[in-house]
Amino acid sequence: MTSTDEQSTAAQGPSSPLDGVNDLIRSLGLDNPLATGAKAVDQARRSVDALIASMELFVQSMDNINQVAARVNRLLDDIEGPLRQTIPHVSGALSALQRLSEATSGINDLARRLGPLGA
Repeated sequence: MTSTDEQSTAAQGPSSPLDGVNDLIRSLGLDNPLATGAKAVDQARRSVDALIASMELFVQSMDNINQVAARVNRLLDDIEGPLRQTIPHVSGALSALQRLSEATSGINDLARRLGPLGA
């Protein structure tokens, strides 16, 4: 080494064994593996954060669905009793309407047959 090289090295401070490795990596045009590792860790952290946010939204959606299901169950409980009491009456009314329809058709048939006698 020349005296100028020794002076410039002394001015830069003591050299570490990694300086040569860093120079080799830079000369080959490769990315620093530590920086790449840090980027991978950061990407993994962001992915985990996004997964956690998605899971929180899923849990919130499931809570909302459970609330809706509970409301529907309460509504059905409120409606089911009166419907069970009303259905037999509606069934009886429909049966009476059917008998009334049969009686009306019988009266219409009788009126049609008696029509020529009144003329």
